[in-house]
Amino acid sequence: MSIFSSNQNLLSDTKNFFQKEGFIVDTNSSAGEPEVNRLYSTNPDIILLDLEIINTDGIELCYRLTTENALNAFVVMFSARFEDYVQVEAFKAGADAFIELPINPRVFQKKILALLKRKPQNRIDSVPKILSYKNLKIDRNRYLIVIDSDEISLPRKEFEMLYLLLKNPQKVFSRAEIYQQVWNKIASNNERIIDVHIRKIREKIGEKLIKTVKGVGYQLA
Repeated sequence: MSIFSSNQNLLSDTKNFFQKEGFIVDTNSSAGEPEVNRLYSTNPDIILLDLEIINTDGIELCYRLTTENALNAFVVMFSARFEDYVQVEAFKAGADAFIELPINPRVFQKKILALLKRKPQNRIDSVPKILSYKNLKIDRNRYLIVIDSDEISLPRKEFEMLYLLLKNPQKVFSRAEIYQQVWNKIASNNERIIDVHIRKIREKIGEKLIKTVKGVGYQLA
């Protein structure tokens, strides 16, 4: 069995193990934009990151993710290379663990379980600072929206409305629910104000991103 196929089996077994435990696991194998956007969209609990990654190295990708403060995942790096300086750079980049290969899958899983028990649990439950959908990326830290390479600013309430929809892509929100979430109030005398803000958001980001569900409210298209 080749080293590559052995690693693939290790990752597959580990991913299945933690998914049964209720965790979202990503085994990222590339630093390409589609793969990174997928990470932002799925917001995994655990990222298993190979040092020898396509397009770059795992340390550079780890550094990118942690410095953007986009994800709340536990980043577990692994490699057959175990030089001291490689480990130091991995931890400087924000990795939570660095595990030497080859390793028994059960030992690999136990090491990660031990890590999860030592870390604050609210890290898993928190919301990512960057969300991505199709060609749109929304950065909560900077209150900034990027469509392709164009940066767009929205007023705070409209930004929060868009962030709410992206954070809950399957949910249809009524006007009352949007008002409660964004304005932090129980009710509004004029919930049609939501329609006005949706129209303004669509003017900035396009008509097709937000879907109107007739008689109910709005949803990410």
